[in-house]
Amino acid sequence: MCRVGRWVLLAALVLTPGCRKRIQAELPSDPSPQPVKILYPTAPGSFVKLVQQVREAVVQVHTDVAVRGGPGDWFPADTSLLSPLQQDITSRTQRSLGSGFIIDERGTVLTNAHVVAKAKQLFVQIRDGLDLKASVLGQDERSDLALLKVELPSGLKVKPLRLGNSDQLQPGEWVVALGNPFGLGPTVSAGVVSAREQGGGPMGQPGYWGYIQTDVAINPGNSGGPLCNVIGEVVGVATATEQNSLGLAVPISLAKKIMPILRRDGKIVRAWVGIYMKQVTPQMALAAGLKQPAGGMVDTVIPHGPADRAGLRAGDIITAFDGKPVARAEELPWLASLSGVGRQVQIKVLRDGKAMTFRLQTEPMPQ
Repeated sequence: MCRVGRWVLLAALVLTPGCRKRIQAELPSDPSPQPVKILYPTAPGSFVKLVQQVREAVVQVHTDVAVRGGPGDWFPADTSLLSPLQQDITSRTQRSLGSGFIIDERGTVLTNAHVVAKAKQLFVQIRDGLDLKASVLGQDERSDLALLKVELPSGLKVKPLRLGNSDQLQPGEWVVALGNPFGLGPTVSAGVVSAREQGGGPMGQPGYWGYIQTDVAINPGNSGGPLCNVIGEVVGVATATEQNSLGLAVPISLAKKIMPILRRDGKIVRAWVGIYMKQVTPQMALAAGLKQPAGGMVDTVIPHGPADRAGLRAGDIITAFDGKPVARAEELPWLASLSGVGRQVQIKVLRDGKAMTFRLQTEPMPQ
């Protein structure tokens, strides 16, 4: 605006009362900051109540022997250079193995198998810094789960966490990971479910199939801690953070199937049916009379194995195993391995477009 224009505008503001009143009316009467608009009204305001609800059941798992590596390496070897608090944290870190959580009133703790794999003597630290002796009831490396029996003092009551249903998780759902790596109280990180394959699957396989994938930060000391939904139910067991900050957790629905076996037998003896599978393509599905790809196609039958004796052959499409539907080829080895050894199971297949049923006796998986 030119200088003349500015003088004209100033004169108008001074000489025209109506204009001045109109401009004053347009100015905000309260110059204080306005409330911030919430862009995501369904997002939790905080997770404080959730943490207060579950924190007492989150425990530290440790040994009385110093462990090497990990966060303990962040501190100098000469602890005299550290403050008393830093020395205490260093000591706790060096003996720490990971986290876990209480699943029943007997004090049974669920954690990762890799947390306790090499420990000869275990302790579980619960609320108020109380250290209790623990022993391994059972562990399974492939699912990375372990059950611990904690020696509870007489009269001590513990509040277990409620186990949810991980099969109902949806991508985008809020989840919270808790751990107790230092024994100083729970650490908390939150995020959302990034991906979730339904039906469980072989843990530790390429592509992380079967894990709950999240963007939650899971530090090494938090391994074995619970992954909770927003109402405080455990939906997974935090396992690790892979590259690109991908947080992985074992689905709690899978843990529910494995825990009774670990409690009873101490390990998982996996069964074997003697076949190799491949994925059903759209062309294969069309030829078999399926509306869409489903099940798993038998690629190879091991001679003299359980499937061979039952009458299965290459090209059969397995649609159900032991009463459970088979949606994709990768599911069958996992279903078979947990079906039990020496059992008669029913297998439904499509052969040349016709539905057929076979009975098969499982055998121990070859070592």
